[in-house]
Amino acid sequence: MEQTEAGRIPSNVQDVQGRGETFQAARERLNETLAGVNEQAKYAVEYADEAVRNNPWMSVGVGFGIGVVIGALIAIAAAGSSRKSYLP
Repeated sequence: MEQTEAGRIPSNVQDVQGRGETFQAARERLNETLAGVNEQAKYAVEYADEAVRNNPWMSVGVGFGIGVVIGALIAIAAAGSSRKSYLP
């Protein structure tokens, strides 16, 4: 199988001619996006921390309620899958 220069696959991204600026721009956009996500996550964590500190019993109640719902869903799924195994 003959490969021409245009069909050659570079072993390293750095070997691609004319793509350096494109990869650099993509890397910069990715870093900017990650920095923005990091900043938003920081604000969300601060808000959640403040909400839990201001209303600790409400937070416990919400956590308990979510746990009950998840537990019920798991129990229903487990019961449903065990019934299917006994059907002919």
